[in-house]
Amino acid sequence: MMINVAIADDQKLFRKGMIALVNSFDDVKIIFEAENGKQLVDLLQAESEEIHIILLDLSMPEMNGLEALKIIKQSHPNIGVIILTIHEAEHHILSTIQAGANGYLAKNAEPEEVEKAIREVFKNDFYFTLPMLEIMRKGLIKKPQAASLDENESLLTPREKEVLQLICKQFSSAEIAEKLFLSNRTVEGHRNNLLLKTGSRNTAGLVLYALKHKLIEVDHFSN
Repeated sequence: MMINVAIADDQKLFRKGMIALVNSFDDVKIIFEAENGKQLVDLLQAESEEIHIILLDLSMPEMNGLEALKIIKQSHPNIGVIILTIHEAEHHILSTIQAGANGYLAKNAEPEEVEKAIREVFKNDFYFTLPMLEIMRKGLIKKPQAASLDENESLLTPREKEVLQLICKQFSSAEIAEKLFLSNRTVEGHRNNLLLKTGSRNTAGLVLYALKHKLIEVDHFSN
């Protein structure tokens, strides 16, 4: 299946370079480009072809990436959004994930990582490097917990925690069903319950929740 991608970045040289790179990947193509958030939102509304992934810069004129992200997630919640930025500060990462971003990619990333991020978000709904996860973990430690440990323990059932840990390991619903001897429908039910109970927008939000409540560790992702 062809993965349709859009990109928004106000730096023309970088944007054109990314377009050439992404179009070189098998079964991946750039459908349109935008130079700011407002243009991206307008083009997305007018585009007849389905967009699967958006590569989104944070710092842009007229409408920045975070503002565009919030609008996009309201009107097109199923589009995977990967933030492209030089800002690796904790508050940037946490705020974009809480707004619905599916992944985070440094602008100096290697071409192989760009391709991996696109494919992982398309397949599993999220992509984070281990350094990014460590930044997220440190940022969450500094924030006060929204609920006590006891409240958190009672929020999710043991089965839901088990499913959440496998989701964080990037197993698909079918793979989780096979591992836990469940039906795909049951796994999807657990996934939906997890989203509702945790108030997460997507799988990336579930990862953030799991890190925040110490249901997983960063090295969990490398296993």
